Formats: sequence, C-alpha cells, structure tokens
Amino acid sequence: MKFLKEILIAKKKGLSSIKAGLAGNGESGGSAGYGNNTDSIIREGRFIRNISPGRINIIAEIKKASPSKGIINSGLDVAETARTYNKFDSFISGLSVLTEPLYFKGDGGDVALAKEGNNLPVLRKDFIFSELQLYESARLGADCILLISSLLSFRKLKKLYKCAGELGLDVLVETHYYRELVNAIDMGAGLIGINNRDLKKMKVDNEHIVGLLNKLPAGALKGIKLVCESGVKDLDYSEKLYSMGVETFLIGTYFMQSPDLENTLDRTRKGLAARGLI
Repeated sequence: MKFLKEILIAKKKGLSSIKAGLAGNGESGGSAGYGNNTDSIIREGRFIRNISPGRINIIAEIKKASPSKGIINSGLDVAETARTYNKFDSFISGLSVLTEPLYFKGDGGDVALAKEGNNLPVLRKDFIFSELQLYESARLGADCILLISSLLSFRKLKKLYKCAGELGLDVLVETHYYRELVNAIDMGAGLIGINNRDLKKMKVDNEHIVGLLNKLPAGALKGIKLVCESGVKDLDYSEKLYSMGVETFLIGTYFMQSPDLENTLDRTRKGLAARGLI
C-alpha cells in the first residue's frame, strides 16, 4: 500500500496545477468551480460502444513501468505503439494509457500521443479522486477514465461517475472485492472491471474473477460489459472466462515486454481466430 499512499499524496499536491491549467484554458469558475460553459471539453464517449459483443475484445495497454515490475519498457514510443495496436482492431477495441508519473512513468500528454494516427478510443488510466481530474482528462482527449472502487467511498464513486458522464467520458469502474462489484452493478455502471490483482498485497490470483462471478445471481450482469484486469496469461484462460460471459480483457505487461510487439499481436490474432473467438 506504500505506493498507493505516495501516489495519492502526489496527486493531491498536483490538483492546484490542474486547476490553474484549466483556468488558463477558460475552464474555471461557475458554481462547481470549473465553469458552466464546458462545450470545448465535452466529448462524445465512444469507448464502450467500440467493445463489440459476441467476440473477445482486448484493451491494449501502454505503460513504461509498474509498482510490481519496475521498468517494463524504458524505450517505449507511445505513438508508435498505439499505431501498432491500431493495426489489430479485429480484436483490440481500445487503448489503456497510463498517465501516472511516479510509479508508472506516464504523462498526461501520452493520451494525445496515443491518438496520433490512431482510430482506437483511449482510456486514461490513473488514480482519479477529484472532479478536477475529470475535467483534465476530457481536456487531454481521453474517451474513458478509470475509477478504482478501492480508493473511493461509494458516495464519491457515484459522484465522479455522474460528473464523468456529463463530460461525455465513459467510465471503467474497477472492482476487486465482491461488495465493490455489487455496488458497481447497483449504481448502473455499464463497464465494470474485476482486477485479479489485490492492490493492498499486490498479488495476482488468476481465479479471483471466477470466484466473484460464481457468487453473483443469474442475470446480475445483464447489459454490463465486464473487463478482466491483470493475470490474463494465455488463450486457454481467456476462452474459459469468455464461456462465463467475460468478453473484454485488459492486457498490459505481456504486450509491453514483447521484443516484437507486432509479431506478438499477429500470433494473438491468429490464435483467437483459430478458436472462433473473433
């Protein structure tokens, strides 16, 4: 949990600079402190709509490092990686871009880089707890943002979810515990992630998502697009979860560690096609 505390402390310190940046773009003021005229940053969220039913969808991640792995890809070219992913839109439905600088070595500008010459919608993956960060995300060009249930009270989660929707941002609500999953369903989230990694212990349990799904009553996930996060290890695992109704998988480290990303993606495409999963 040390890394989470350090990240959140840094994020809170950075809120003043975010506010100043938004003010400089004419996006401050108003009853909420951000302005009533937000037409310049309101986006038509398209991330969820790009996840196709009836096949496996991959949210392909762009990240240089992580708390558990350290530096993963020190020479990462964000724009080039995004263009490579874009060639495989037969199964890649969106990109996840890490913008947290302390442990993931990301930057807000990476969102724009990822969208250069790329048709795939972009999820800004960061530690968001303030409405200011939502406005910043819209200004950066994100199509979707991540809200981590474990870091937010249920009241705050609902408030941020509503605000994001008003800005045209789709939301991936990340859960880990059963109560978080139920809360996300109850609040009407359309895109819910189950993270196999326990953020408190930083351990991955590949069967964690299976246990949670088996606890849910029949029909609980109707109309919801579910994302498996962390621990997606092979096609057998993906096919098993697909048979349980999980059609979307967020994959980062596996792709980022590949010495030949295009070849790895081509093999993934062929493997999915051979199994009739795309």
